[in-house]
Amino acid sequence: MYNLLVSLAVGIATTLLFGFIFGGGELSIGYGIVPGLLFFFGTFFFLARRVMKQVEAIVQSAQPELQNRKIERAIDIMKTAYPLAKWQFFLRSQIDGQIGTILFAAQKFDDAEGFLQRSFKRNWVPRAMLAVLFYKQKKLDEMKEVFEEAVIANKKQALLWNLYAYCLWKQNQRDEAIEVLNRAVEHVTDEKTERNLKALQNNRKMK
Repeated sequence: MYNLLVSLAVGIATTLLFGFIFGGGELSIGYGIVPGLLFFFGTFFFLARRVMKQVEAIVQSAQPELQNRKIERAIDIMKTAYPLAKWQFFLRSQIDGQIGTILFAAQKFDDAEGFLQRSFKRNWVPRAMLAVLFYKQKKLDEMKEVFEEAVIANKKQALLWNLYAYCLWKQNQRDEAIEVLNRAVEHVTDEKTERNLKALQNNRKMK
């Protein structure tokens, strides 16, 4: 959020400055709009990139701990990136998504759930993991809701579509699984997706 506020301030200041300079001593906003927009987007891009580099450095510093299976220590390191979230929109949810993914991979499902629920909805991997947790918990309505949000935001992810259909099929909802894969082939060109669709249509098992 701070990145946006700083960028707006720079953009407005630039607009006013150019408006005075090229307005012959009087404010003429028209002269300053284009420079103001350029400085706004330039500043926002620079600040966003700076924040992301800081986050990447923190994530990289957690990698040795993960490699040594020190999960809690790695997560503590990643949480040090939380204060940066006030600078960039959706950063907190991206960090939570990464933490949730780590905990899910470590099969610490109870610990992972809260982080996955707070993950960025356009990041399909943690959202798919959350849907799988709901599947395991027999919370099918919640599972479908999460999968639907994920496939709408990530229409080109064949694995996501197939996972959605697989979970439905395993819950004896073959018709709904077929409907999901029919939607999938409208967006992805993938042989495995087509084979799974044909398998279900012929009352065979998904792979």
